[in-house]
Order: sequence, then structure tokens, then C-alpha cells
Amino acid sequence: MRKPGTTGLLAIALVSLLCTIAAAQQSQSAITMEGLDGTKLTLTVDQLRQMPQQSVSLVNPHTKTSEKYEGVLLADLLAKLNTPSGDKLRGDELRDYVEVTGRDGYKVIFALAEVAPAFQDNKVLVAITSDGKPLDEKQGAVRIVVPQDKRPARSVRMVATIAVRRAP
Repeated sequence: MRKPGTTGLLAIALVSLLCTIAAAQQSQSAITMEGLDGTKLTLTVDQLRQMPQQSVSLVNPHTKTSEKYEGVLLADLLAKLNTPSGDKLRGDELRDYVEVTGRDGYKVIFALAEVAPAFQDNKVLVAITSDGKPLDEKQGAVRIVVPQDKRPARSVRMVATIAVRRAP
């Protein structure tokens, strides 16, 4: 059997590198969700794209320009984790909150009632496009957009996880 030459070793190294990059990109274009009962769900951007889409508009406070984001309502994703909603969101369930974490470690929380349509008309969006185009690298593949907030501090970029928790 012939030993691989330098060209063969380079080809193997290149294929290995490309596979590593592809795996990293795939993991960065997916979000992991966790319910109160420990149920976990991983969704890719392609899977999010196949769900019913909503859009929200806001004025970027930095550039003073209008931006339109498209994606899935956070409330719709939480329903996939059997999170209490509607008439079932009462009593102890009102202590539930949603923790969103970006790949950079940035975390924000929303009271579950803030994102529940039965309580408020807020449209917290899990955005995957802006003005019809995929989000850029700075925003990450998935971004939380909160158009009703006066400041965009809870608009998490590079979303990695969305977890439902209960306050003590």
C-alpha cells in the first residue's frame, strides 16, 4: 500500500478543516430550547423558516433608520415546549420566566406573561431575517427583537439558548 504524499496529507487536512468549519457554522445557526420539565428542543434556521412567520418594524436608535425583522414569535416557540399559556397561565405559572442567552454570554429575561398573547400584545420575535435578507454575522443567525421596548437592550443577538425557568 502506498503512503500518502504531501498532497494527500494536505487534502486530508483540508477536508478535516472544512468539516470542522461546517459543524461550527451549523451549531451557530441553531438554537437550543429548554422547558420547565427539562424537555430540550434544538431548532435550526431552516426549521424556523418553515414555521409561521411574523414581522415587526422598529427604528434603530443608533442609525435612526427603520428596520423590518421577520421570524417566529417567541410565544409560538414556547408552545412547542408545552409552556403554560392562555387560561393555564395563572397562579404559580406567573412566576415563570424566559431566559435568552447569546453566544457571547449576554443574557436577558422576560416574564412569561410579557410574551403571552393572553396577557399582552407584545410581539417578541425570534428573528432570522432583516429586510428580507439573512441576518449578518454581527447579529448572528438568530436574534431576539423586542420592538415595544424603548431601548433595544433585550434584543439579544447571536441567540444560543432559550430556557423557561421558575422564580422561587
